[in-house]
Amino acid sequence: MRVTLNNALLGLVAVVLVVGLVPAGVLLDRRLVAALEEGVRADLSSAPLVLRDRLESQGGMWMMHARDVALAPGLARAVGAGDAATALARASSVADGFPGEALVLVDGEGRSWSGPRIPSTLLEPTRGGEMPVRAVKSGEAFGMAALAPVSLDGRWVGAAGVWIPMDTDEAAQLSALTRSNVLLTAPDGTLGPYTGRGEAAMGLFEALTRRPPAQDVTELDVLGERFLVASGALPGGGSAIFVRSLAEELAIVPALRAFGAAVFGLALVIALVVGAWFARRLARPVRSLAGAATRVSAGDFTAPVERSSLAEVDRVAEAFEVMRKALAARIDELGAANAELEDRQERLSMLQAELVQRDRLSAASRLLAQLAHEVRNPVASVRNCLEVLRRRVDGDEEASELADLAIDELLRMHELTERMLDLHRPRSTEGSCDAAAVARDVAALVRMGLGDRDIEVTVEAPEPVESRIGADALKQILLNLVQNAQEAVGEAGRIEIRVRASGGDALLEVVDDGPGIPEEALPHVFDPFFTTKADVRGVGLGLFTAAGLARSHGGRATASNRVERSGAVLTVEIPLASPVASEVSA
Repeated sequence: MRVTLNNALLGLVAVVLVVGLVPAGVLLDRRLVAALEEGVRADLSSAPLVLRDRLESQGGMWMMHARDVALAPGLARAVGAGDAATALARASSVADGFPGEALVLVDGEGRSWSGPRIPSTLLEPTRGGEMPVRAVKSGEAFGMAALAPVSLDGRWVGAAGVWIPMDTDEAAQLSALTRSNVLLTAPDGTLGPYTGRGEAAMGLFEALTRRPPAQDVTELDVLGERFLVASGALPGGGSAIFVRSLAEELAIVPALRAFGAAVFGLALVIALVVGAWFARRLARPVRSLAGAATRVSAGDFTAPVERSSLAEVDRVAEAFEVMRKALAARIDELGAANAELEDRQERLSMLQAELVQRDRLSAASRLLAQLAHEVRNPVASVRNCLEVLRRRVDGDEEASELADLAIDELLRMHELTERMLDLHRPRSTEGSCDAAAVARDVAALVRMGLGDRDIEVTVEAPEPVESRIGADALKQILLNLVQNAQEAVGEAGRIEIRVRASGGDALLEVVDDGPGIPEEALPHVFDPFFTTKADVRGVGLGLFTAAGLARSHGGRATASNRVERSGAVLTVEIPLASPVASEVSA
């Protein structure tokens, strides 16, 4: 069955709105309810902490009041003499200054002269000089009692303090602080004041007695109504239970649902009206462009798109023309992008090979350090033994010569182990230097050590290049590279040290005109103990050391052969000292 574009667009608008908005509305409703419940749980989870902070701050104040009452002038002597009337008068003169707090006075026999009966468990700590604050029940009410010892001539004769009732006012203050209804229970487990609806209090109390006390938020079902509760313990017994009714918290949800449904209906009507108008306006020009679209879809990028006198159709026709030209251009760009991708793939392969090489060198470095550490001590012990033997055979010329040779070889082994340990010791990466100046110093040092060999050492550095490496470390790198070049050129040849800035790095190249490096040896020239010269005394650690120093300063070392003639090129890249130095060098 064929459907017109106008009807299809209108139906699509309706389906998209229904399919998109209905699940979104349901999800939003669930998220709203969950968010409201989560907010209630978050508030309740902090209520025990609020209770604890309040009791700590008020407990300190109540202890100060109790101490002031216990230190009332003449109180200790009256209590010690058993004069209750005088003691009450003295204590009341101080306690009357604390509104909402009742006087507590206990003699040395534990009899309460004023206030609730104080249990011995609360009275006993005052004998040791403590000032306890505990929950105490007095008749049908209960409150917090704060006591301080009353001493006469260093002897405990009784206790005095204040009693603060945990009544409806206190529950209301806790309710305001925690934004929840508060149910207080006495130390003996009886029900205290409750700030919520009275009909739910007994049901909540019964449900709470069946669950162990906990500060975690718990959901209870009382008479078909869901409540979230959390509790906090009072010192000495009793608790404060914080209650939130989910029915009250979620009372706004039905109104929000009705409002959302109304908004959804209005949006659907407006969308359908606008969609019908837009569908009619869009269908006419699309039909006129069907032929042009067919030609473009057939791949005719050279045929021009027909234009129309209608503004809408004309704009679409212009867009088709732009698309045709852009598509042709994209095809050309795609070929260029493929070539660039191949180039990047090749560079990525080189980078991966370099990373593998670095991992392999790092593992070899650790192995060398461990091996050198294990070899160094036995070598020193053997050398000491040979020194002793050397002295004992001092008269035997042949034995002395053999001992000297053995000691020399052990010294060489010791030097080798020290060099291997140097490769693994941490080096400071701070400092900077002028790479060009260091290159000239290295060239001067090499020239002085050439002797009779006909080797020309030159430096090509047109300007200073500040690199992020210390002069000593860079000098060691260059000396190792130049030493390798000297061994390559033999008795006569040319060595060039080239220094320049390239991008953000200082580029140092040591170029010689020797026989070059075999292709199969290029990936291994910076490996430890690798050498292609059988007649050289070294052991293949020079280039390995140079590459390690370069890496420790954020750079790298590479090797290649010269293209225009025979010879090798050893390159070291070290980051420039600062962006300013990079800009100046550029």
